[in-house]
Amino acid sequence: MRTSCPGFRLLLLMALCTLFAATAVLAQAPQPTAAPQTVPTVSEFLATLSDNPGDVPGTGNLLPPSPKNLSTICHSNSDCGPHELCCYPCGIPDCNFVCMRVKRCPLIP
Repeated sequence: MRTSCPGFRLLLLMALCTLFAATAVLAQAPQPTAAPQTVPTVSEFLATLSDNPGDVPGTGNLLPPSPKNLSTICHSNSDCGPHELCCYPCGIPDCNFVCMRVKRCPLIP
């Protein structure tokens, strides 16, 4: 069945797009308004900091000491631990050699 009006398809398409847009607008849930948070003053913030910078609040003595050295930078394989190799980690200049737990160092161009 053909319609005689040439703009009927265009009119139908515009009506469908309008219907989809209207349902999308009506389907959005209202956003809850968040209560404004007060910003602490400098003295209040400083009072929350601990005297010892190594302390983590709320952990007590639950954290075990870290068994890994703080620095993994090496100059030879003897600087690394067991089953680790001193490898070049990246392909950009000025990267430091680091200890990696690999069987052979990666081939970096």
